[in-house]
Amino acid sequence: MSLIARSRSAAPSPARRTVLRAAVGALAMLPLASCGRVTLGGPQEYTPPPPGIDDLYRIDLLTLLDRVMAGTDHVVQAFETEPGEPALSAALTTLSAALPIQRTALLTGAQLEREREAQEDPAPGQTAPPPPADAPTDVAGLLAALEELRDLAAAAARQVSGSLARPVVAIAAHTVWITLRLRAATGTGEATPAPTAEELTPSREVPSTDPPSVGAQADYHAVIEQTQQEEWFAGYLHEVLAARVEDEARQQHLDQAELHRTRAEELGRIAEEDGAPVVARQAVYAIPGGTLDAELTGELPTLLSEGLLLNHIALVGAAPFERRPLPIAAALTEAGRLAALVDRMEPLPSLTVEDQPVSD
Repeated sequence: MSLIARSRSAAPSPARRTVLRAAVGALAMLPLASCGRVTLGGPQEYTPPPPGIDDLYRIDLLTLLDRVMAGTDHVVQAFETEPGEPALSAALTTLSAALPIQRTALLTGAQLEREREAQEDPAPGQTAPPPPADAPTDVAGLLAALEELRDLAAAAARQVSGSLARPVVAIAAHTVWITLRLRAATGTGEATPAPTAEELTPSREVPSTDPPSVGAQADYHAVIEQTQQEEWFAGYLHEVLAARVEDEARQQHLDQAELHRTRAEELGRIAEEDGAPVVARQAVYAIPGGTLDAELTGELPTLLSEGLLLNHIALVGAAPFERRPLPIAAALTEAGRLAALVDRMEPLPSLTVEDQPVSD
């Protein structure tokens, strides 16, 4: 018999048997609670990490959007039974169309997939969830909920990841615009002021388990350079417009020129501190089309505000957290000015449905 065969057939020595018995006995005496649940052959039980700041704000924004959507449905139904002003009907139609798009922009990829699957293959007996119990039922309640959405979205844009901050501040800007349109159509009182740059301070603790992120520095530098250029340009053109009118209209253009130049200077200071290009003010800027005729004179205020709105929304998405208050407040301000100038705004200004940065 070979050595290998003999080693396989030999019984374990008494010393080895003693060691094995002792080991098995020791294992049997360990408290079961210390091991937790053990399933042989099964995967380890998954414990999801606590939500990060992006998820916390996303949950609250979706909850509030559901309230606003239900409240809009209530007001639309009441309006259909008692028709009123065409301006109110147009504003409600615009709001009803925008809210689902904004809600979709806030969903993660997994949430969006689950909702699509539920729509395509609903479970037996599945019904739509009931509307929130605290949904507004009249115009006044709807306006209050919209202003709450505006403020929450602005606060979120200050703290969440850049990829989420851009659609969130776009929602805030559109909400400013549609709220003012609704107030004008219904003749209700003054809106509560949108948050200023000084008021946009971090309001929530950021969980360390899932910190938010910002984009590439090169993108930030490019956007802040472009926004400086647009602010200087707007300041110059409003000064030109002021020279063509008198009295109150003239003062309004001069005030706008001062506002844009102040923003440009502040953006230049930020750019210098962050190592981004600093854009100097030019003495003269080219007039679009070469000639400032009557038609262009009437269009310029709208064109300038629309361009600045898009630039500041993009800057919010690209900027570091501490640099966002100025562009957030500027986006809300320009959206407010556009409420009196245009009767249409994209649900997500500066973004299209395909651009929505749905993230997991």
